[in-house]
Amino acid sequence: MNGFEKRRLQKMQQIKQTAFSLFSKFGVQKVSIQDIAKKANVSQVTIYNYFGSKDELLIESLKEYLEEQLSLFLEVVDSKKPFQKKIHQLFEMKIDAAKSFSPALVESLFMESGPMAELIQHYSEDKMFPQLLRLLDEGREQGIITRKISTETLLFLLNSMTAAVQQHPQLFSTEEKTKEISMEMLHFFFYGVMGREIEKD
Repeated sequence: MNGFEKRRLQKMQQIKQTAFSLFSKFGVQKVSIQDIAKKANVSQVTIYNYFGSKDELLIESLKEYLEEQLSLFLEVVDSKKPFQKKIHQLFEMKIDAAKSFSPALVESLFMESGPMAELIQHYSEDKMFPQLLRLLDEGREQGIITRKISTETLLFLLNSMTAAVQQHPQLFSTEEKTKEISMEMLHFFFYGVMGREIEKD
């Protein structure tokens, strides 16, 4: 790779990261190419030359974000950590992700059909879901997760709990509060309103 190509890829990376940061904070509709160009310190022409349109830039930046999340997810799943600590870490990752997305972006990504919805569905169903099933099977094999609760119910509970974070951001206003509530939610996931304590680090 020559110097020109390397600089080009670095600039594209900078634009994608800047765009996704703005989309996450303000939503897609409220962010313009001009906003992205100003924040990334590039010209609008450069963005159009690299990505063609705001929609294409959104798809490329979302794809990169999903790849990063998948990589982090697999790193935890494949680690030698105890099962409960894996779940705890993944749970915190989902909370952090939910907190970082504005309601407007969530609506754009999950409530509309089209290329973005298809991309998210692809990553969720084809890449993340099989690995999550593998992790849940690990918990069952170790006797940590009861076989009386179906995988569908477990996934429903996990998704419902993390979706609630998006709806009640005031509960996660500080890092200390986030850690406290995430531990309580995790305790509820494993033991309900009764049961033994979760082991702490």
